[in-house]
Amino acid sequence: MPLVFLSTATVDTSNLSMGDHGSLWQAFAGMAVVFGLLMLFLKLLARLNKTRGSVDSSIVVVWHLGPKREIQVLRLGDNVHYIYRYDGSMVVLKEEPLAEFQANHKKENEEGDRRAPWKKLLGNKASFLGAQTTA
Repeated sequence: MPLVFLSTATVDTSNLSMGDHGSLWQAFAGMAVVFGLLMLFLKLLARLNKTRGSVDSSIVVVWHLGPKREIQVLRLGDNVHYIYRYDGSMVVLKEEPLAEFQANHKKENEEGDRRAPWKKLLGNKASFLGAQTTA
């Protein structure tokens, strides 16, 4: 196989100049500066947004029900919202005060502490590890 293509693959740096408008390297350096300033500006905006958030909001738990289907429990201020999400749509299932939500889940957590550690780890999803009988 002849190696003729290697002679055409070399870069002639004299062709990289852009005439009287500067060189290609200056254009790359300018783009790097612009992207650096953009990243700095986005970080500054994220920091300002974080300090401005007056409403306490967070995702408490997400229960996955299948592909593109889930139930999200969201805390917005002093309320908890149960939201069913599917294929880009959302339906609010239930709303309750935060104190009521914490009281209900405190009872569930106390009951869950009495279970065996491996059951807590697997979340009762491994039914084959339960009581086994032999005939």
